[in-house]
Amino acid sequence: MKSNFKYIFGLVLLILGIAACEDNDKNPINVFELEDSAAPYVRISLDETIVAKGDLANSTFSGTVDDPSDNVASWDLSVTLESGGVSTDTVPLATITEFPSDISIPYTDIASALGITVDDISGGDFIRFLGKSTGVDGTETTAENYSATVTGQPEQLQAFNFIVLVKCSPISGTTVPGTWVIDMQDLYGDGWDGAFVTFEIDGVTTDYTFTGGDAATFNVDVPEGTSSLVISYTSGAFEEEHVYTIETPDGEVLGPFGPNPSPCIN
Repeated sequence: MKSNFKYIFGLVLLILGIAACEDNDKNPINVFELEDSAAPYVRISLDETIVAKGDLANSTFSGTVDDPSDNVASWDLSVTLESGGVSTDTVPLATITEFPSDISIPYTDIASALGITVDDISGGDFIRFLGKSTGVDGTETTAENYSATVTGQPEQLQAFNFIVLVKCSPISGTTVPGTWVIDMQDLYGDGWDGAFVTFEIDGVTTDYTFTGGDAATFNVDVPEGTSSLVISYTSGAFEEEHVYTIETPDGEVLGPFGPNPSPCIN
């Protein structure tokens, strides 16, 4: 029995040792004690982390890149587009060799680098940026070198794996305050299988869906004084069954959207 206990105790120590080595290999750092780390860490402070789909053609990815540890020779930025759970190839975008430095790249140029146009980017997509730093000693560092405690905390402004969210544009060209009507249909007759329409009124969101039958109608009251209304669609299962229309307070019917509705109606 004692022999088994020693064997188990030894195995536990071995596993803990391996885990510790793997964590050390990632060069985790504390951003509040950067002088204690030789890792070539880069921060980026973005001007905007969300961009409306309708603004892509005239908007710019911009921010400030800094080297708080003062040991970075260069920082390479690459980009990929994530749409519907599928990512494009990752392509190089820019190289920074002076810190701090401002970065400004039109989204039209980013789309061109990806081999697409901004019209091919939809609401709900993520533009993911991947960075690689090269230290003055030649050490190359990517997100894989750091632990999740570094790359997963927005306040650390890490410049190795971050995103800009593309959202649907606010409704324009019609009366916004008033009663909007959502008419939903399911072509199979069993509800929307997890899909829903979202009304975002001045930043406050409400989701609308139905879980049984072939149709449902919702009246959405948008109050006077509303400055921004965004309507979006989130997919579920069996997207080929989902169809809906939106009636504005002016009586204009938008749609039908679907089957397989897009994330944005505008």
